[in-house]
Amino acid sequence: MVTGSQAAEKLPRIAILPSLSPDYEDVIVRGVVRRDFELTGLFDVIPDDKAPAGMYGFEDAVDVDAWRKLGAEAIVKVAARKTTGDQIQVSGLAYLMSSGKKPVFEKSLVVKKTDARVTGHRIVDALLGALTGRPGGFASELTFSGRWGKNRRIFRMDADGNGLLPFTDAKDTAIAPAFGPGNKIFYLVSRDYAPFSLAAYANQKNEAVVLPFKTSLYGVSLSRDGKQLALAVSNAGRSAIYVGNPDGSAMKSVSTTELATRPVFSPTGKLSWIGGEAKQGTQRVYLDGKAVSPPGFTAGGQTFCDTEDGVRVVYSVATGGGKQDLVMGDEKGRVIGRLTQGQGSNTHPACSPDGRLLAFFSTRGSAPGIYVMSLKSFRTQSISSQTGEGLSWAALP
Repeated sequence: MVTGSQAAEKLPRIAILPSLSPDYEDVIVRGVVRRDFELTGLFDVIPDDKAPAGMYGFEDAVDVDAWRKLGAEAIVKVAARKTTGDQIQVSGLAYLMSSGKKPVFEKSLVVKKTDARVTGHRIVDALLGALTGRPGGFASELTFSGRWGKNRRIFRMDADGNGLLPFTDAKDTAIAPAFGPGNKIFYLVSRDYAPFSLAAYANQKNEAVVLPFKTSLYGVSLSRDGKQLALAVSNAGRSAIYVGNPDGSAMKSVSTTELATRPVFSPTGKLSWIGGEAKQGTQRVYLDGKAVSPPGFTAGGQTFCDTEDGVRVVYSVATGGGKQDLVMGDEKGRVIGRLTQGQGSNTHPACSPDGRLLAFFSTRGSAPGIYVMSLKSFRTQSISSQTGEGLSWAALP
């Protein structure tokens, strides 16, 4: 029932059991899990200093009644311990107060010690599936173009902001990264003001991708199944979107606007781009040849979110004073809502693989960087102080 009350939505109260172990693997896994649950924006996580007295070892039983008294509606226990050699055992349990004292989810994995962090993310994704019915998207990575010295380089990092790594040559200018099959990262690169050409990063190697175009490229995207490659290609002062095979063959022009940049495939296989006419001077988001962003607003940086409520398109719109805000709509062009307002400039959104979180660059306050917003509670948190453009987000293989 809609009452008109301005009271904040009450989030389910959840306990992430503390750890008393000093072991590296246990500290890492537990820290990853707690941070991920906080980033979801779906729960009110009970602070560690409120934890009841008790034992919290790998094999110690969970005192369900003690946590129930603190108001916990769900309990999560994760722990890790060394087994043999470089192997560790990671355990995850989830309890729902409404289901009694037996766990509703149990998972135990034996992995390499070096995989402790990513295993923590995978455990969270499974726990979210048990608690909400929809697995999480934290076993994933982000890529973007950011300034490093005088040039732009391509970076990748984990979904929680950890593990930042530049992987393109510092002498090059690299922009517009996009994920392909197997998490191969495609991007555009130029050296000494040469035309931007296509390259790819995989298995810790950068390789040039041979294409039939000799002019500069402005954008790249691959369809979810990896069977289609889309490129924004410059031509005589204009630009057009070409689509063809992933090896660059059989490329055909498909855009219908005089200027067309930033191709992006939707989860349903539709193709979008940022288009406009030189005389009008206004950029709009086009989807399958039709404008889906409001007229009169300069739009850019579109992405797609495969949410529980359907596919949503999120893009930035210019709001004056050099600032931009994020707007969300559906594939038919209906604006659903404005996601940011009065908090600096917000650009280049990217959606998590599970459709629950939106990452974007923001200049808000005194802490510019990459922020993550829950599309369920709209709680927004910072995960990195890096700034840049061209965010893209994909699940790990």
